[in-house]
Amino acid sequence: MQSDTTFSLTGTSKPNGGFNSHHSESRASNDRGARRHLEGDSDGAQADYLAAIEQDPENATAHNNLGFLLAQMGKLDEAISHYERALQIDPHKSMAMVNMALASVAKGNDEDGVKWLRDATAADSTNLLAWDNLARLLLKLSRLNEAEAAARMAIELSPHEGRLHLTLGLALAGQQRLAEAADILRHALQLDPDSTNAWEQLGVVLFLRRDLGSAADALRRSLSLSPPNVTARYHLALVLLAKGEQEKAIGELQAILVLEPNYTPAQLDLAVLALSQGDWTSALSRLDSVLQIDPANSRASFYRAVTLDQLQRRNEASEILRSLAERVSDKYAVRAREYLQQRDEVIH
Repeated sequence: MQSDTTFSLTGTSKPNGGFNSHHSESRASNDRGARRHLEGDSDGAQADYLAAIEQDPENATAHNNLGFLLAQMGKLDEAISHYERALQIDPHKSMAMVNMALASVAKGNDEDGVKWLRDATAADSTNLLAWDNLARLLLKLSRLNEAEAAARMAIELSPHEGRLHLTLGLALAGQQRLAEAADILRHALQLDPDSTNAWEQLGVVLFLRRDLGSAADALRRSLSLSPPNVTARYHLALVLLAKGEQEKAIGELQAILVLEPNYTPAQLDLAVLALSQGDWTSALSRLDSVLQIDPANSRASFYRAVTLDQLQRRNEASEILRSLAERVSDKYAVRAREYLQQRDEVIH
């Protein structure tokens, strides 16, 4: 939250200055709207913001705040028009630039979002919300060095917010700087011990470092805070498999499917485990379920071909393998070619 906000409402900012009665009335209407907005009274807030604009059409803050409210209501085009008006009135309004960025991302234009967030930080280098969103958006785009730099700027502005350290930890982990990432994530947890996401990400980083016992402990801590966390449970299953605790891993994978029946990674891993145990029928049933949800899943297609081969349905298996082998830049294309070659060598 920016320090200059009148109310603790992300995306809003205090009114422009001014001493005449119209400005004073407009400022009061905007403040009242922000209070109602914070209390969840969207209709009342909208009426107050509109009144503020009617009283002073040049109130950039009221335009920005109304835009933010409209964006929350899903009316992105209307929101953008108010952000644009706010920036026409005040071209250096950093918070309106942040809101333009968020609207751009919501409309699927991440690159525009990055541009607006960079403009926001240039307009106000102390805008924590801008640096935070920029770091997370760059992380999403796998621009990890840039994400790291933005996250460090955010931390400079607010060193005691655990979520900012979480973003930095993820940026470092993505660069395979796992020891640094683990230290940062531990610091994030000192600041916010109840962050289920930070515990989960620490577990993943420790898993990648092959510290399996500590990884399992971190993931179990994440699940103790949020039992429905499917991704944490899935990562725990992977750790248990790596530890050789197959039955416990199967239990976690089955628990995931109770929570989320269409979670294909768990279904697929159970299929591969069934295949390794010679349970062809169960494996095939699970693989068919995965491919109904995700027909382009090359891993599921490969293991379905292997299962069909074990069931002596070799023509069907060969057709799938040849189709996979023709794909470019797919590790299962390589595996399909290797499998076909090995099978042909055995046959001949």
